Amino acid sequence: MKLKTTIILATCGVLLSAAGAFAIPVQPSVTAEPPTAQIAAQGKGGAWSQVGSRVTAGDTLLVDARLGHATLGKSGRGETYLFAQVTGADEAAAGASATPMNLAVVIDRSGSMKGDRIANAMNAAVGALERMRDGDSITVVSFDTSASVVVPPTRVSAGNRSSIEAAIRAIRLGGDTCISCGLDEGMNQLERTTLGGDRLNRVILLSDGVTNNGVRDMSGMRAKASDMRGRGVTISTIGVDVDFDEKMMAAIANEGNGRHYFVANASGLPAVFAQEFDDLLASVAKESELAIELAPGVEVEEVFDRTFRREGNKIVVPFGTFSAKQEKTVLVKLRVPTDRDGEQPVADLKLAFRDLVKKSDGSCDASLTLAVKEDGSEQTDLDPFVAARLERSRTAQTLTEANKLFEQGRVGDARAKLATRNAELRKKESSIVAAASAAPATIAPRRPSRSVTKDLDDQSVALAEAERQFAQPPPAKAGAPAAGPGSREGKAQVRSNQQKAADFGF
Repeated sequence: MKLKTTIILATCGVLLSAAGAFAIPVQPSVTAEPPTAQIAAQGKGGAWSQVGSRVTAGDTLLVDARLGHATLGKSGRGETYLFAQVTGADEAAAGASATPMNLAVVIDRSGSMKGDRIANAMNAAVGALERMRDGDSITVVSFDTSASVVVPPTRVSAGNRSSIEAAIRAIRLGGDTCISCGLDEGMNQLERTTLGGDRLNRVILLSDGVTNNGVRDMSGMRAKASDMRGRGVTISTIGVDVDFDEKMMAAIANEGNGRHYFVANASGLPAVFAQEFDDLLASVAKESELAIELAPGVEVEEVFDRTFRREGNKIVVPFGTFSAKQEKTVLVKLRVPTDRDGEQPVADLKLAFRDLVKKSDGSCDASLTLAVKEDGSEQTDLDPFVAARLERSRTAQTLTEANKLFEQGRVGDARAKLATRNAELRKKESSIVAAASAAPATIAPRRPSRSVTKDLDDQSVALAEAERQFAQPPPAKAGAPAAGPGSREGKAQVRSNQQKAADFGF
């Protein structure tokens, strides 16, 4: 297998050695294959680069961007991928530990939350309060068909913690569900605090049902979450038990640059809140956006999994807040002109963010190019790390499509789709893993959160589990052409699949 990659080390604020071990104020030596033209890639600390099919950069945020192919054959128009992975640096977390936060906890108080669900939701909110530092701001909103302010924006202190807890524990159940009402009120209350500067702004939305008041369509809810994201707020969603609208809750989190969680048993809520708080306390950057400016003639065929916006020939991907070790990715399928030999510019990249470690604005600029060769046999194989990320998107899509089939009562079709995808994944795994293992250390991602083998294995396990749990057909409703899954196990698996699909695309 032919694997050629050009290495570029750029910078987000400092210059790095080729090994990434220490900061230096001079140009380091770079190993490159094949050689490429010299084009500047600059950050706050200086300007230099040897531009090609891969670039790495950064200290607070670590950026690894690469093309699917270093070389394409001359064939008119060629297909490749652009893959960017951004990771919060582990060692940066200590410097950002004092970043204050504005937290809004938005809790469903509809009638279906009775018993352990509302009790555990209140316990989780109190647990969040206990982990907040003096000076952090907390807001608590509850909602049924309308929203109520349980705790207005309050700076936490030793003197008011007990009164805040008492207000949370006084939440009482109501009627139906209006998720948009809760989000609107949560945003209204957050805007009474200081959203700018270096404060972290987070909404944690918790619901166990389907919204039947207020905004009920997917596009409207996405627009609402997108608007909140544009005002500097991250939204994470928690679906409780097995009757919530998993597609809606996942979409809100996707547009809000947060995580979506499925909690089958309400007793698991404190652990999810703890995970969110661990991320908040380890935040190293916020308001991050990756702008991908396409070279003339380069066209986008698909942007996988992530929300984005178009600005002419530029794709802007909002990544939001990063905690230490947190990884976010974007994968873009491109059509590239290959009608002439030589170097073909593909895209200029700029990552802009608020650096919570240095308390300043940070940015990186770099370029990606590939080579076009007359001889089609010179075309390189798909980069194995790009291939592994592409498989994640395909697995996420399969899980989502299988859910739809299962909910339509087409159980056999759902299981067949999962089995076919798993067999396809296993067939590709050996070649992808072999190529990744054979790649030089300088070609692998700088700080991968998982190995390629584990990445593919996790997907296979998720597909096999879904196929197994979908084994029992749901009971058909009288007079209905197709019924949704009636068993608790089936409903739980649908929601588990949705969370995993969101995670694979993150």
